[in-house]
Amino acid sequence: MEKIQILPVTSRSQLKTFVKFPWRIYQDDPFWIPPLIGEELKALDRKRGTFYQFGEAELFLAYVNGQVAGRLSAHVNRQYEKYHDRETGFFGYFESLPNPRVAEALLTAGENYLRGKGKSRILGPMSFTIYDISGMLLKGFDATPVILTSYNPPYYNELLVQAGYEKSIDWYAFLVRQDSVLRPGLRRIAERVMKQEGLRIETLDMKEFSERVKQVGHIFSEAWMENWGHVPLTEGQLRDLAAELKLVVVPETTFFAMYKGACIGFSLSIKDLNPALQKANGRLFPLGWLKILRAGRRVKRLRTIAMGVLKEHRHRGIDVAFYLKTMEAGTRLGYEDSECSIIVESNQRMIGALEDLSAERYKTYRFYEKKL
Repeated sequence: MEKIQILPVTSRSQLKTFVKFPWRIYQDDPFWIPPLIGEELKALDRKRGTFYQFGEAELFLAYVNGQVAGRLSAHVNRQYEKYHDRETGFFGYFESLPNPRVAEALLTAGENYLRGKGKSRILGPMSFTIYDISGMLLKGFDATPVILTSYNPPYYNELLVQAGYEKSIDWYAFLVRQDSVLRPGLRRIAERVMKQEGLRIETLDMKEFSERVKQVGHIFSEAWMENWGHVPLTEGQLRDLAAELKLVVVPETTFFAMYKGACIGFSLSIKDLNPALQKANGRLFPLGWLKILRAGRRVKRLRTIAMGVLKEHRHRGIDVAFYLKTMEAGTRLGYEDSECSIIVESNQRMIGALEDLSAERYKTYRFYEKKL
């Protein structure tokens, strides 16, 4: 009989084991993108990780007969509690061998931790927040994930269901190809938008990067308030976002809607560097950076990672103008397609706009929950 043991991560060596465990799961998977080990260690370090400024977490490792067989985080997000409820706790960083007993033991440890924090519901995966790499891939296993999206074996969904978890909500990824056939009239809508008095759409000038990041943070926090699970970004998260974006943002495909001098909307597209990151295999040194730079020059896919228009300026066609300008600029720069993700299933306005662009809904990510 196999002996399963669940231990909390309490040392630096255990933390490294936690971070490096996925290599055992995905070593022969051609679609997996290894995370950067140094960045993972920083994010999970209680002294350095931004999440710990507004949350607390316990990390768990599962052992079978002394060998590591899985991992999990269980965490409390005080920022979430400000805007939603105090009953929900979260799990994330879930990885497990295809062993239901291991998965159940890990999840039980996380559930017990959250019960001890007074929670009556567990939701996830979120690693650590909804705007980090989150959600369980449910459909679309035959393609490499784009940058900052999740990937997992299909059996992870089965492990969660077997452990008593149910669907909470689904999020989608859409693919807009270079040769997508547009619905007639969309271009006329975009042209009409551009003629509105006092309105103009500008691309990103990197000299104004810091100011633009602040505008993105403000609009993102306001415009997404109606989205499921949305939580405004903290100053620390915004700093992290700025640092990440500076490396991957494509200025020519990032747009800002200005109305009478004020920023009222934005659309942000980044290079999908995942094929390049795959070659680095989790390490920047000694040759990881060089591999990323070389492979990055051959990137042919964008990811439209976020779009928002302030509520009082919606229904003016600004989102349509953003989509068309992104397609035109991307094509001009040699990109072959763009993924728009991830979009919650209840956001029918954005889903409808993407369907008008003949976008293909090609991936589904599921969030699971369970009563405690």
